[in-house]
Amino acid sequence: MSIKNSYPEKPIVPYYKTDLGSMLQIENILKLLSAPKEVKAAALVIARNECANGHKVICATNISGVQSDSGRWASIWDKHIIATCITPENGTGKTRGFVVFDSLQSSCDFLLDRVENKGLFIGEHIDSRFYKGDVTTPEQLAVAYWQEWVQGNTTQPPAQAVKDFVSMYNQSILKFS
Repeated sequence: MSIKNSYPEKPIVPYYKTDLGSMLQIENILKLLSAPKEVKAAALVIARNECANGHKVICATNISGVQSDSGRWASIWDKHIIATCITPENGTGKTRGFVVFDSLQSSCDFLLDRVENKGLFIGEHIDSRFYKGDVTTPEQLAVAYWQEWVQGNTTQPPAQAVKDFVSMYNQSILKFS
């Protein structure tokens, strides 16, 4: 079975995971970006979850599991998406296509853009396909992230996933204060 590729003009490169050793590079990039601290903190938690705290970055640049088989992203990202790769998706084991960015910076820019556009940060009201409501607490943000980013449905996250997310958020917000 062939995997849909929304970027057929880009090369398909072999998947490899990169271990950044820590989240420090990602944190430093996010600190320099222009966005409210709540957006940066949410982005950092999402990156921590999606790339296993910097230990499983897709092809050295994809920190948030951005897929290449679910449709094209906004055209502003075309120049930053330089390739795609194929690998089993974390959690499902289902083979999926993922984008390869031109840099870690572009991946951080993309993540921040998606967090802002989806409203996945404290202080926002979300009326999306799955999550509907205000996001005023880290717990609400954990549910919104689970429904909008992780699952793509309205299921509730496990209690431990919420607890872990809240803990990471409380650590992350301090980095941008």
